[in-house]
Amino acid sequence: MIPVVWNGSSKQWQKADEKNTNNSWYDYDKQIWANAVTIKDTAKRTEYKNAAAGTTIDLKYVNLMLVWIPRYSYTLKQPYGYQISVGSTPSQATPGAFDIKFVKTSTIETGTGTYTGTTPTGYFTPSSFCWGNSCDDGKTRSNAGNIELPGIWISKFELTGTIDAITSIPNQKNIINQTNKAFFDSIKNQFTTNGEINCGFTGNNYDTHMIKNTEWGAMAYLSQSKYGKYGNSKYTNANKEIYINNYSGLQTGCSKGTPGTGANGTGSSSTCSYTYEKEPYGTGASTTGTIYGIYDTSGGTWEKVMGNLNGNFSQSGFSTIPEAKYYNKYTITAGIKGDATNADGTTGFYGDYQGFVSSSNSWFCRGGGYNAGVVAGVFSFVGYISGAGTVHGSRLAISTW
Repeated sequence: MIPVVWNGSSKQWQKADEKNTNNSWYDYDKQIWANAVTIKDTAKRTEYKNAAAGTTIDLKYVNLMLVWIPRYSYTLKQPYGYQISVGSTPSQATPGAFDIKFVKTSTIETGTGTYTGTTPTGYFTPSSFCWGNSCDDGKTRSNAGNIELPGIWISKFELTGTIDAITSIPNQKNIINQTNKAFFDSIKNQFTTNGEINCGFTGNNYDTHMIKNTEWGAMAYLSQSKYGKYGNSKYTNANKEIYINNYSGLQTGCSKGTPGTGANGTGSSSTCSYTYEKEPYGTGASTTGTIYGIYDTSGGTWEKVMGNLNGNFSQSGFSTIPEAKYYNKYTITAGIKGDATNADGTTGFYGDYQGFVSSSNSWFCRGGGYNAGVVAGVFSFVGYISGAGTVHGSRLAISTW
């Protein structure tokens, strides 16, 4: 993994100072989330790892671009968060910010995740920052075998390339027409083999996998905070929502330059209006409003995530359900705290679609499609049978400890 920063003058990604001297790699207070790349070719990977900070990274050698979500605890002022300057009065259509504080791996807060009044209380540490078979239940989170994480890596773009050669890079066509099992198996097979990842990781202190529903939630809440696009002063009022990728060509990183508008099934474009590096209309489609955020979380494809009702794996391609740590199991139509569905009162934020999993549609999809209009967004969720869909993609996450 190579840490990278964006050189706005040359329009290139360059190797960062890993030690973060003078905040050269990241600064979450300025919506600069830590970015890194992985390189499959062993010789080229060694060359870049030994190169000096400031060396340009040629994206033709990159197979994954990743963004770091640091471990945090959150709480949400009821009913719609707190207002940041140049933000609209908090409402369901224009929600306010989550109160978020970054915490150490040893910190596990168990509050309600919500508060009333002017003083933030009730902080909760999401289960997305725990890796194991029983993390989602507060009563069993401390069980032996569960590992508390310092954070998680999430692919910067929806998955690209082919199902047999997965990448996550900008300006490429999304992988579609795949079952949950195809995405799940391909990620595991290509990036983790006998404890060694083909992009340079070694040892047993990480796991690369198809993104879970709670991991999506961790990304969503951080975006809706002072550290994400909501806190970015370049965007005001309704434009604090992540801009939609409405390009029907299903190209990663595209942006309409505004949030989604119009009824579901409308508003698509036959062209990519703004690519991911164009400020502010292209970068407005990221979770930070800067080039350092995560893209395609509104529009693009509906993204399959590993969240399931009652272990019903019908039409997903699985013959048996994966090990518990690889998916979030729902037993009733109530969310898991921190998953950005309905557990914390975020249902319908920004007018995003809200459709919980059911016995007939037992797998979660997130984000909305390119033509979903106003109902697309990082808080959008729907239940789906999880067969191979023409407008359904996915992304990956890496747990590391």
